Amino acid sequence: MLDEIGVGEAWPNARLGGERVRTPDTRPRRRIMHLSKHCHHANGSVNVAVDLACEQAAAGHEVWFLSGGGSFVGLLERSGVRHVELPQDQKHPRTLARSALRLTRLVKKLRPDVVHAHMMGGAAIGWLATRLTSVPMVTTVHNSFDWHSTLMRLGDRVVAVSAAERDQLLRRRFSPQRTETIWNAPENSPRHAGLSQAGSVVLRRPCVLAICGLHRRKGVFDLLDACSQVFPDHPEWRLYIAGEGPDRERLEQQAASLGLADRVSFLGFVELPRTLYTQSDIFVLASYADPGSLTIGEARAAGCTIVATAVGGTTEMLEYGRAGHLFRPGAVDQLAERLRALIGDPQARAALAAQAREGAEVFDVARLVEDYQAVYERAIAERRRSSKPAR
Repeated sequence: MLDEIGVGEAWPNARLGGERVRTPDTRPRRRIMHLSKHCHHANGSVNVAVDLACEQAAAGHEVWFLSGGGSFVGLLERSGVRHVELPQDQKHPRTLARSALRLTRLVKKLRPDVVHAHMMGGAAIGWLATRLTSVPMVTTVHNSFDWHSTLMRLGDRVVAVSAAERDQLLRRRFSPQRTETIWNAPENSPRHAGLSQAGSVVLRRPCVLAICGLHRRKGVFDLLDACSQVFPDHPEWRLYIAGEGPDRERLEQQAASLGLADRVSFLGFVELPRTLYTQSDIFVLASYADPGSLTIGEARAAGCTIVATAVGGTTEMLEYGRAGHLFRPGAVDQLAERLRALIGDPQARAALAAQAREGAEVFDVARLVEDYQAVYERAIAERRRSSKPAR
């Protein structure tokens, strides 16, 4: 199944939960320039971009990261990635125009082998800079549900973060020849390296866990409704919700109105999420849209019992139900049924957790370097062929 969706040959390159094993790489070292609107934590597309940049630097590439700044600047620089502050917010056209001119000068000076844009503003200014310098640009569509993501078609090669998302992009007239699939891979992230588990949150078990942004797309309101159906028959169970977002106050009010205030804990942003996964009895992702959730990869690597909506890349990342139970987005009764069955059957929880852990090596971050370099090499070769003068 993994070969079919083009996630690359992951197993020879990494081993979870122990010493990293890398296959010798004979491909050329490249000068790579990443473009991101910012590099603050708690943003999935930023997390992927930062992980990739740090891993590429560790693999011997010369890596530049251009962004509006943020909490990961120190990590990038400690990892050998050169950070340059470059605003890329498409909501400020004049600033974006100045950044486009500055980026063009920088690309002309540094002559990177490839520019990699992770957000729409970066794709816009990256397109201008790379057209004027004959440098190829790769774009990754992290949020295809955002209508601005159409701009990502400007890339010479476009990466979708799941096969389902690639299909959606093709329906929006992205080129099938230039659009590829690479799953996200958050396990063993450099973002977590060196973080201490001291002071980590201790969960009271048994418990259900959700880790996500607190906005309506993530379906946390549905999860609270489902727990209100199930928890009265299981008074020992609790729900923990990690993450921040604009709906937190309304979610807290809903928990109180459902009589769950003393059984639901809102943890806010947790810097080292693995400490939560390993304490949970059931992990739930109730999203209405998720192109390629990082939490699914993290939960599988941690050996969680997973219940999630059949949306976006989640379905294939859970191997169509083998590695986790699936339910329809918004189907509160179906979610409650899944929770009730697992809460009442510890053996079923253990079996599903084992199935989640089996094959989870594909979510190790080391794989990203090889998968993305293969895309880079195709983009570089195509640009060289197109720039050769006709005989």
